Amino acid sequence: MSTIFTEVRCQVIRELLLKGELCCCLSDILMTVIELAHELNLWRQITAAVNTALPAAESDKLLLRLAELPIRSSRATRSLGAYVSKAGEPVCIRLQFAQEPGHLQETFLHELAHLCDHLCNRPGKRYHRAHGPDWRSWAERLGAAPQRCGQSDALEKLYRQRLKLVAVCQNCGTEFRRTRRLNRRRKYYHRDCGGRLRPV
Repeated sequence: MSTIFTEVRCQVIRELLLKGELCCCLSDILMTVIELAHELNLWRQITAAVNTALPAAESDKLLLRLAELPIRSSRATRSLGAYVSKAGEPVCIRLQFAQEPGHLQETFLHELAHLCDHLCNRPGKRYHRAHGPDWRSWAERLGAAPQRCGQSDALEKLYRQRLKLVAVCQNCGTEFRRTRRLNRRRKYYHRDCGGRLRPV
């Protein structure tokens, strides 16, 4: 079964390349949904959820769309994952692989619920109202907790490691830490004392 999906995926990638519609760098694609689902032992669970939700012809079509979608690595430390679409079409699922394995599985199913919701309820249209009742229904079918945000101790630790000193208040000496540097062309002021911040 996986050989059929691999052949279909290669054919789709070739067609997109020929049409000039594949704008992402292929090296950025870690794997596809079906590959990660097999790695996490979730593909049977996903196919069962889709087959119970839709008629046979529609479920096969949806499973093919799900299988070929790329999974990309995310560097974000404040979000566990994201479903990305552009101009009404799915682009990829971004996952932060530094999170704990249990969280990764839950995040993957959460983002997959977004993909299913988009393809079934708003195909070809901009995806919004991301955590509405249709998404919650898909999340429950797939076995994910229908909640908006998750927490990961590993990502919190990674976030704290990435914090760097970016500015010091010239008035009171308070240090400010962020993951990104401040724009040196702008002026910043300390909210508490009103002193000007000196970028480091």
